[in-house]
This record gives sequence, C-alpha cells and structure tokens, in this order.
Amino acid sequence: MRPFLLTLLLVLTGFAAKAAEPPRDTLWLTTTMRAAPGELKAMIADLRSLEDQGFYAMAGRTAPLIMRHSQGDQWDLMLLEPIGSYSAFFAAERLAAEAAATAFDDPLAALDGRIAYRDELFAYGPSAEFVDGYTKDMKFFHIEMFDAAPGLKHKLHEQREMENRYLEDTNRRGNLIFVGDMGTNVDNFTIGAYADIVAFAKPSGASDEQTEKAAKDAGFEDGSSIGFYLRELLAAHHDTLANRVN
Repeated sequence: MRPFLLTLLLVLTGFAAKAAEPPRDTLWLTTTMRAAPGELKAMIADLRSLEDQGFYAMAGRTAPLIMRHSQGDQWDLMLLEPIGSYSAFFAAERLAAEAAATAFDDPLAALDGRIAYRDELFAYGPSAEFVDGYTKDMKFFHIEMFDAAPGLKHKLHEQREMENRYLEDTNRRGNLIFVGDMGTNVDNFTIGAYADIVAFAKPSGASDEQTEKAAKDAGFEDGSSIGFYLRELLAAHHDTLANRVN
C-alpha cells in the first residue's frame, strides 16, 4: 500500500480503533461475600492463606483478584477469578483435583463458617492477561453492577462501550466490562481501576467543548444525556468503591 493511502486509512480508521473494546471471550467467576459479624478480618486471612498455601494451584484454578468494599453495596469482598470456560472449570479432571485437595478441607470449612451470604456470577469478560495489565499496580476500584430492564440487555452492553469511548476521549480510563451469563440477576458489570481515590476523583481536564464533542462522537445525544440514557436501560444498579486486598 502506498504511504499516502496508508496514512489516509489510519486517519479514517484511527478514531474507531481508539474505541475498540477487547474480546470478551473469557469466562470469569465473580463471587461477592458478606462476612458474619466480627468475621471479616478472619475471612480475609483465610483467603490469603488459601492462596499462599497453594489451594488454587492444587485445584487447577487461578487465585482471584480480591477487592474489599469501602462504601456502596452491602457485600464485603468481591473475588474475580478467571476460569476460562465452563468446559474447563467443570472438567472431570479439574473437579477431581479440587476434591483431592483434602488438606484444605478444614480451612475451607472455616471460611464457609464466616460467610453470612455469598453470591456467584459467571460472566464473560476480557482475557486474564488483559485484566492483569489493566489492574496492575492499581489499588482502588469503582465497581458498578447493572440489572437490565426487560429486553434491554444488548442496549445496556452497547451503552457501556459507548461510555468507555466517551471516557477515553475525555482523558480518562475506560472500564473493564463483564457480561453476566449465569448466577445472579446482574446482566453487566464494570470495574474501573485506579492508583488511589485521588486518581479516581481527579477531573479529566477536558473543556466543555471537548466533553460535548466526545459525548456526541460516542453516540450520546449530548453530554448531559449520558446518565439519563443509562437510567432508561436499568431495572437496578449497585455502585461500590473498593480497595485491593493484597
């Protein structure tokens, strides 16, 4: 291809490429847990011990990213674990390996006894490598969980991608997007990762004109309609701020 034509093609397609979303072909197990009264500290210690002592490796699993609720929803911890696919996670060999990890029976029972309630959601999201890169060195998270209004799941998913494009074009980080498949009522959830709460709250620095243009370029009617449009698509919405559990 001639240099001029290649440059023209990059100019014409570069804007769309900037907004491209990663493939969501990896299955994730998302577990939210609330500790029994007075048991949160011990529950965190149990989870750390399971990872440190090799439970996940022995069970053919990947240790999850653990986030601790700061304010918002009622759960205490969210565990985000890549499991690849249903066939891999429920494979007879892997289940047998987990069952054979009998050295962890007592620690798992102790952990279970500290949990007031637990919700599990299977959701499709970006690859583990992409999520690892996005969350690397990030210690603060903004988590939004959405139940779509009837018949609007696809529109909700589309809106989250539109909002990512808007965020990126106003000098902010886009969010990880996960699409619920089985488990709870959550149809879609997003995770924004930041160095700390200051980085999360920092203004974008974009002018009013840039903000308005970014909203329209992303497909919104205008800058003030973003939140209103999202609300049209929802039956329920849960917001949480959280910190990484190291």
